[in-house]
Amino acid sequence: MSRPALRASVRALVEFSVFQPDITPTSSLAMELGRQGHLARQGESKARAETLLTWKGECEGTEVTISGRMDLFDDSAQPPLIEEIKLSPHLPPKEPYPEHRLQAVCYGFMLCQREGYEEVEIKVSYVRPDGSLTAEFSQTLGASTLEAAFFELLVPYVHWQNKLHARLLARDESILNLPFPYPSYRPGQREMAEQAYTAIQRKKRLFAVMPTGTGKSAAVLYPAIKALAQGLTTKVFCLTARGTQRIAMQKEADRMMSQGLIAHVLTQNSKESLCLMEQMRCHPDTCERAKGHYVRQQAAVEEALSTQVWDGSLVSQLADRHLLCPFEFSLKLCEIADMVICDYNYALDPQVRLSRIFDHIRKVTLLVDESHNLPDRARDMLSGMMTARRLRDFRKEAGKIHGRSSLTYKACTAMIQLIEREGSAEDEEAVAETSSALLEALGKEYSPGVMHLVRDLVCLGAALHRKHEAPDDYAVYHRPDKNKGILSVLNLNPAPHLTEVTKRLSGVVYYSATLEPLSAMRSLLGGDLEDALLSLPSPFPQEHLLSLHLRLNTRFKARDASLRPAAEAILALFHARPGKMIAYFPSFIYLKQVLDQVALMDPAVPLIVQQSGMDERQRLDFLNAFTQDEAPLLGFCVLGGVFSEGVDLPGKALTAAAIVGVGLPQVNEERDLFKARMEEVMGDGFAFAYRYPGMHKVLQAAGRLIRSENDRGVLLLMDDRYDWGDYQELLPPHLRLHRVHSMQDITDKTRAFWQENEEGVHFHG
Repeated sequence: MSRPALRASVRALVEFSVFQPDITPTSSLAMELGRQGHLARQGESKARAETLLTWKGECEGTEVTISGRMDLFDDSAQPPLIEEIKLSPHLPPKEPYPEHRLQAVCYGFMLCQREGYEEVEIKVSYVRPDGSLTAEFSQTLGASTLEAAFFELLVPYVHWQNKLHARLLARDESILNLPFPYPSYRPGQREMAEQAYTAIQRKKRLFAVMPTGTGKSAAVLYPAIKALAQGLTTKVFCLTARGTQRIAMQKEADRMMSQGLIAHVLTQNSKESLCLMEQMRCHPDTCERAKGHYVRQQAAVEEALSTQVWDGSLVSQLADRHLLCPFEFSLKLCEIADMVICDYNYALDPQVRLSRIFDHIRKVTLLVDESHNLPDRARDMLSGMMTARRLRDFRKEAGKIHGRSSLTYKACTAMIQLIEREGSAEDEEAVAETSSALLEALGKEYSPGVMHLVRDLVCLGAALHRKHEAPDDYAVYHRPDKNKGILSVLNLNPAPHLTEVTKRLSGVVYYSATLEPLSAMRSLLGGDLEDALLSLPSPFPQEHLLSLHLRLNTRFKARDASLRPAAEAILALFHARPGKMIAYFPSFIYLKQVLDQVALMDPAVPLIVQQSGMDERQRLDFLNAFTQDEAPLLGFCVLGGVFSEGVDLPGKALTAAAIVGVGLPQVNEERDLFKARMEEVMGDGFAFAYRYPGMHKVLQAAGRLIRSENDRGVLLLMDDRYDWGDYQELLPPHLRLHRVHSMQDITDKTRAFWQENEEGVHFHG
């Protein structure tokens, strides 16, 4: 297979060999000021702006195409003049930055080749946002000098790209002969794989319900890997809502590698989790890894190529060995990786999105796991919030360092006063100006914790800007209060954003065990009528799961009356056949109230309780209590929490589950604003804001029970609303509810079910 022509921009060519050595803070504001400076300078000049140049030739046996646009070109000058425009730093440079000069040099060579010029004048101009000059540097260079400088950049770039291409050839060869990672397909897996491949091939979105046990990770990853070798995509992003969900996708990748797949798989972790500094500050003056990072990075990248799995441990080891910022290093590996496992935000959050990937690589595929979580997550990504308490705490610490007369202290005070003042949020221009002034002050006076505050202020400002562009899809929520003041810009409809960021990708597969109703979720996730829907049945026999329904009023006004019967029902289910069981609740408060009842009724019952804010070790200890032995254990957890989604408790690790309520989110003013907007654009606002997300949490928790063809279990749903049609239509076919009227009924039906499964006696319900 011959090497296809190598294509690159002038900027990418130069930046491979010549760059600033240190990691320094960048901002969208600086980029915008640079854009303004470019436009202003171009507007003042009589020369031609943004003239396209393309050079095609051969280097080291490789066909190469290099292209770019000259900022300004004056062919009437003698010799012809090429001008490169850059935003001036605070102190104007005394000579041009090498990378800026070399961009102009490349254009000079390409122009001489095209027009036959013997020499050209190149100029690097540094300008303010208004276009005024702070410094300019000119020189006249001959065609031979320009050619030598161009190829001095091109040769090492081609060597590296050829090395990467050889790796891709080996990858594609391994994929062509790669079998499905299991001896046979489970029911529904082949259909899912075919639909996923078609979505990638057609560059469309697929929305799929894949019940627990379908083998969803293998069913979506295998066709995506196959598509890599076909050139239908160049990179596969596996997006998850939780860290625990990354494990399943990594296991499938590992399995394929054990069967011959050659590929680089990166797990992209957050900046906060990778940073080794006590106070995260990416600046060469405060972090030794930031200073000279880019000088050392290429050697670490080349070392990484000898390993296929780039997990957090490997990234940290190489970063330590080469004294690199582990997060920035991982971003560089992301450019090379064939498959990236990461959180939703790296592809979909406008503030965190990896622009180096999604703005520059043409063919990228997204596999969006547990995508029922995405609507709320997307609204959070698009919203911004600031609280008076947060600012007061920061101002207090900043005041100790810089004093009360400092820029930071005064700017914080102005922002606090704005949040606490009645009606101030109605002046959105004042909010934007006050936020910008605080950001500017924070950039001049460092204080511990400043990065987190900067992030929140940037999100607030960005949300305000989006509200200006789409006012109906956003709302300002302002609660003026001295102690609990809040100013939020809330996104009320994530669909337009999700449509925009996914429409040019090489296929997007949204999949979950709980994505019903499919057509409604397709609309909410930014799909259109051309995007496919697929709903697969459970692959396991229905008789493996007994689903019981106890009518119980769990609404807030009736909550006190529900505590005792809920506790009695949980104990009845547990004692009917003692084993591993979890009871799920809509909140920690409700959980605690029922827990107290259970402890009074049966002090000897073996309990384990989810706590708010558990760390990774505490979570593992909780799960280990279910998997380490078969001793009876009753767990208490919250719906939508870490133990109701993305955890695997197969076999006897979980044999019963009780779910109290229908999982509706807490009623508040913010969610009611969402409901109102959904009523306008989707119809049935209550369903989108409350019923659908609530039932998704219920069904995710229920899905912890039957994980394989050998599993058996009993599910108890407690709420009278499961009798209502709006809720029943959201239940999958394999959940056939059997009504129970008493605690004895729960005991009898549960024992009969287990007798059937253990002794072959038929259960009549």
